[in-house]
Amino acid sequence: MNELSRPGEAADVEHTIDLLIAGKYLSVTDSSDPLGHKVFELAQTLHKRAKGELVRIVDMSVNANEAVTSTAEIMRAVREVDHRTHAIAAAADEMVASVKEIARNSDDAAADAALARDAADTARDAGDNAVRTMETITRAVEEAAGKVEGLADASQQIGDIVQQIEAIAKQTNLLALNATIEAARAGDAGKGFAVVASEVKNLAMQTARATEDIRSRIANLRGEMSSIVQSMEEGAQAVEQGREVISSTGDGMRDVLLRIESVSSKMQEVAAILNQQNAASGEISEGIGTIAQMASANVESVGSILTVMDHADNLIAKGISELAEQEIQDFTVHVAKSDHMIWRKRLAEMVAGRTTLNPDELSDHHSCRLGKWYDALKDTEVRNHPAFTKLATPHRDVHAAGIEAARRYNNNDLDGALEYIQKAADASVGVMKYLDEIANR
Repeated sequence: MNELSRPGEAADVEHTIDLLIAGKYLSVTDSSDPLGHKVFELAQTLHKRAKGELVRIVDMSVNANEAVTSTAEIMRAVREVDHRTHAIAAAADEMVASVKEIARNSDDAAADAALARDAADTARDAGDNAVRTMETITRAVEEAAGKVEGLADASQQIGDIVQQIEAIAKQTNLLALNATIEAARAGDAGKGFAVVASEVKNLAMQTARATEDIRSRIANLRGEMSSIVQSMEEGAQAVEQGREVISSTGDGMRDVLLRIESVSSKMQEVAAILNQQNAASGEISEGIGTIAQMASANVESVGSILTVMDHADNLIAKGISELAEQEIQDFTVHVAKSDHMIWRKRLAEMVAGRTTLNPDELSDHHSCRLGKWYDALKDTEVRNHPAFTKLATPHRDVHAAGIEAARRYNNNDLDGALEYIQKAADASVGVMKYLDEIANR
C-alpha cells in the first residue's frame, strides 16, 4: 500500500486542500512528506499570487481614488467657475444694457450741448447788438446834452439882451421924466409934449415889467435845463455802465460758448467711444455666455467622469472584499492604504457637492479598519517596527482634519473646509509612507 493509502496522511492532505480552497494559505504548514511539501509550496504560490493581486488592486484603488480626489477638486473648481461665469454673464448683460443707456444719454447730452452752444451763440450776438445799441444811445444822449448846453448858452445871451433892454427902458423912463419936467416948464405950449412923455414913460414901465418877466422865465428855463443836463449826464453814465455790463456779459458768453463747444466736442467723442464700447461689450457678453455654456458642459462632463470612476471604485471594493476572504499577510496594512484614499475622496466629493458628510457620524482614528487593527495587533514584529509607532500621529491627524473639514463645510465655511482638507492631505503623506514601510519590512 502506497503512502497516500495511509488513512492519517490522506486526511492531512484533504485538510490541507480544504485550507487551500478556503484561501487559508498561511495556515498550511510545511511537511517532510513530498506531497505535503508540494502542497505547502502550492499554498505559498497561491498566497504570493493573492498578495500580488491585493497589492495591484490596492494600488489601483489608491491611484483611482487619487484621481477621483483630484477630479473632485477639479469638479469643485469647475463648478465654481460655472457659478462665477454665469454671474459674470449676467453682469455682462447688465453692463451691455448700462453701456447702451450711457451711450444714449451721451448722445442726448451731446445734442443738448449743441443746443446750448446755439443758444449761447444767439445770446452772444444779442449781447453784441445790445452793446452797439447802448453805444448809439450814449452818443444820442451826449449829442442831446450838447444841444441843451447850447440852449443854455443861448438863454444866457437872451438874458444879456434882456438886461440891455431893461437898461434902455430905465434910460427911456428917465428921459420921459425929464421931458415931463421940461413940458411943465413950457406951460401950455408943452402940454402935447407932456402927453407924449407920459406915454413914453408908460411904455418904458411896461418894457421893464416885460423884461422882468422874461428874466424870470429865462431863470426858470435855465434851472430846468440844468436839471435836464444833470439827468442826461446821469442817464449817459447809466447807459455807459449798462454798456460795460453788457460788454462784460458778452465776453462771459464768449467764454461760455468756448467751453460749451469744448464740452460738446468731448461729449461727441465720448458718444462715439461708447458706441464702440457698446459693440465691444456685446461681443464680450456673447463670449462670456459661450464660456458659461462651456463651463456648464464641463461640469456635466466631470460629473460623468466621477460617476464612471465611482463604478470602477465599486468593482475595486468588490475585489478587495473577495480577497478579504483569503488569508493574506498584512492584508489590513495594504487595504488601509485604499481605505485611507477613499476617506480623502469622500472629503473631496463633499466640497464638489456630490455627497454629504455628517461630522458627528464620521469615524475617528480608533474606529476605522486601520485603527481597529492598530489597537488590536499582537504581532511583536510589527509593533516593534519604527514605522508602526510613527503611524499613529498622522493617522490621528487625518481623521481629525477630515472631521473638522466636514464640520466647517456644513457651516458654510468653504475656505475653512478646504484648509482642513489640505491638512488631511498633508498628514496622509505620512500615513502612506509608514504603511509602505510596514508592508515592505
